[in-house]
Amino acid sequence: MKKTMALCALLIGLGANAQHRPHQPVRGNDHSTELSTQQRASLQSKRLTLALGLDQQQQDQIAALLKTRLDERMEWKASRKSEAGSTERKDGASRYTALNSRLDREIAFQENIKGILSDSQFEQWRSLREDKMKERKNRSRGRRRHQARQG
Repeated sequence: MKKTMALCALLIGLGANAQHRPHQPVRGNDHSTELSTQQRASLQSKRLTLALGLDQQQQDQIAALLKTRLDERMEWKASRKSEAGSTERKDGASRYTALNSRLDREIAFQENIKGILSDSQFEQWRSLREDKMKERKNRSRGRRRHQARQG
């Protein structure tokens, strides 16, 4: 009898643990759509101001640059959603042109940032960016491992 009760308690505990918890972020829930691109650009520029010690002119220039970048990203997301229904895969040439144009935009963005920031601020910005990319890469690796264990 004791073993049966212990087993039931264990199963109930595991079942409760396996349920979705609303306080944990679920992949795919994008709360960034609640903010406008202007608000998001303003917040990002203020984060950079705190991290890099930007003056007001630099902060305004960075905010404008980030706003145009976020507007482009929102347009890209909208086009991706419209293409989501199609089952056709992109051919190599169209993937190449899409990647090439994305990299060109990244290069132009980096050049614009370099023109706004001083040399030391730019190096610090690159360091912050590399750290964020490493963190993002590690996060996705952990997610893949977790999915592999479940599957």
